[in-house]
Amino acid sequence: RAELVPIVQAIAEQPQPDDSFLHRHFDSRKQWNFTLEVLRDLGYDFNRGRQDVSAHPFSTSFAITDVRVTTRVNENYFPTALFGSMHEAGHAMYEQGIDPSLERTPLAAGTSLGMHESQSRLWENQVGRSLAFWTHYYPKLRQIFPEQLSDVSLEAFHRALNRVQPSLIRVEADEVTYNLHIMLRFELENALVERQIAIRDLPDLWNARMEEYLGILPDSDANGVLQDIHWSLGTLGYFPTYALGNLMSAQLFGQAKKDVPDLDDQIASGRFDGLLGWLREHVHRYGRELTATQILERATGEGLQARSWLAYIRARYSHIYPGAF
Repeated sequence: RAELVPIVQAIAEQPQPDDSFLHRHFDSRKQWNFTLEVLRDLGYDFNRGRQDVSAHPFSTSFAITDVRVTTRVNENYFPTALFGSMHEAGHAMYEQGIDPSLERTPLAAGTSLGMHESQSRLWENQVGRSLAFWTHYYPKLRQIFPEQLSDVSLEAFHRALNRVQPSLIRVEADEVTYNLHIMLRFELENALVERQIAIRDLPDLWNARMEEYLGILPDSDANGVLQDIHWSLGTLGYFPTYALGNLMSAQLFGQAKKDVPDLDDQIASGRFDGLLGWLREHVHRYGRELTATQILERATGEGLQARSWLAYIRARYSHIYPGAF
C-alpha cells in the first residue's frame, strides 16, 4: 500500500494514452482465429484441450490429457478475447505440464490458487502486454484488421493496451490498480471476521476506501460493495489469491529472464518454448508435490515478496507514463 497508492496517484495525474481505436469494430471470427494462433504458439496443446466461447472466461481440467479453456469475444473492444484466452491458457498449460506420473492422484493439480493465478497473469500481462510480444504479433494483427489499425503505430498500440485508469469494477481493472481492489476487500473482510466492523457499515467503508486508494467514488452499491459474489458465497480469504498470483508472476518471470538471458528476443520472434520450458521445469511438473512457497524458494531463492512486482510495474509503466516516475 505504501508504495503502490502513490504510484497510482502519480499516474492518474499524467496524460492518458489514446485507446479509442481499441473500441473499433473487430470481427469476432477473425479475433477468434487470432486467439487460436497465439495459443498454439504459446504452447497450449490442442491435442489435449480445446477452446470454446463462454459468458465468462474459465479453464477446466478433467485430466492432464484433457484441459480445456474458454474465452469471450467483444467485437467493440479488442483486448477482451485475446487476453481472456491468454489468461486461461496460462492456467491450462500449468495443468498440462504436471508430471504424468502424478495422474489419478490428489497431487495432479496446481499447488495453490495463488500459484495458479501466477501462471495466468504471467502469460496475460508480463508476456501479452509486453512490447516484445507485439513486436512479433502486431504486424500480423494489422494484416487481419487493416481498416481498424492501419493508422495506429506499434508504440501507440502498446501504450493503449497498458493504459492505467482507476475504475469501479475489479474484473475490469488494469494491472497497476488491480491489487488495490484486492487490498480493499482483504482489509474489510479481515475487519469483519475480527468483528471490528458490522456488515451494515460495509457500503460506507467501501466507498471511503475506494476514494482513498483509487480516487473514485461508486455511484451505487451495485458498482461498489455488491459487485462480487465471494462474500455472499462465504469464500472469505479468496480475494488475496489474485494479488498473490500477481506477486508470484513477477518473481517467476524475473527469474526466468535471468536464467534465459535472451528471453525477450525469443518472445519478440514469436518463440515461447524457452519460457514454457522454464515454467515446466520449475513450476508445472511438481503439481502439488511442493507448496507454492517451496516452488518459489527453489526457483528464485526466496519466498513471497512484493519487491519484484513493484520493480516490474515501475519498469514497464515508466515508458508509458514517464512523468510519473
